[in-house]
Amino acid sequence: MLERLTRLFQRHGYISGLVIDEADGMPSSGAYAHRFGSLLRAYSLVGFTPDRDYRYIEANRLLRQFHGDEIERVIHEITLLGGAVIRNPATDLLTINGEFTASVVVARCREASSGGLRWKIRFDTGLAPDITIAIRMNRTNTDALDYYLLPQFEMRSKPLGLAEENGLMLDAFRFETLNFFFDMARRVSVSEVTPW
Repeated sequence: MLERLTRLFQRHGYISGLVIDEADGMPSSGAYAHRFGSLLRAYSLVGFTPDRDYRYIEANRLLRQFHGDEIERVIHEITLLGGAVIRNPATDLLTINGEFTASVVVARCREASSGGLRWKIRFDTGLAPDITIAIRMNRTNTDALDYYLLPQFEMRSKPLGLAEENGLMLDAFRFETLNFFFDMARRVSVSEVTPW
């Protein structure tokens, strides 16, 4: 596949999804994206760099994959703790133990002109989850920096802009891990509950 892509690049001096799809005897651009993870990755392997900056496309793809992986992790962890999770396949809204709903959102990190880091959390307002798990990404948008567990009744401004420090009213909902959330979802027998 890469040899064919190299020859196509040498013949045209550039490549694109359209050029690939219109060339005789070439696999489709979709086949290249599937085999190498993205068209940009395939391009880089044959030495082609597009004129336009497509890094945001790759970043968006990675963030979508991260989002899906985090939802799967939440389901897995709650299940291990004896809980039950129903995932709406159309909206990804999670119903936990038949008691409350949660939505997972990923907040991309952006650098402001001042050099400070900023995040914008967009709530799934149509779903009205009881809790929004907002994952703030690190500076490179490659991993989670921290987590905000935001209850619906507290969130009135949409979307919500976050800085590195946000004051007690917001940072009271900030956690380094999701352990607190998993503890909320953990099932316990009545005999484990301590009487008051």
